[in-house]
Amino acid sequence: MKIYKITIFTLLLFNINLFADFDTKCSILITKRLQSSEDAYKDAILKVKQCSQYDILSVTSFLETSISKVYITDLIEKFCMFDRSIVTILDNNTSNLSCVHRGEQRIERKFPVTD
Repeated sequence: MKIYKITIFTLLLFNINLFADFDTKCSILITKRLQSSEDAYKDAILKVKQCSQYDILSVTSFLETSISKVYITDLIEKFCMFDRSIVTILDNNTSNLSCVHRGEQRIERKFPVTD
């Protein structure tokens, strides 16, 4: 009976650690730059790179839907675990991505330029 209790306690301890890995939220905003010429997406990428593996990336874009789709698709391809992402289009100017950060940016493939 004692071994049974120790086994249950050990399993619960490991499960708590697994759930805890997904508790930290890393919020990123992509907004229009009215007073500067800085690229909002580059700024967002720098912030995403500061997030840790297994953080919940919560990216909110206040840009037009067509631009947000490109940015959010790029973020999913670079930083998200594919099986843990949710994209929401709230209206024409607000989109949201929630996903689990994979820990490091995927390597971009460079294709040769052909003329």
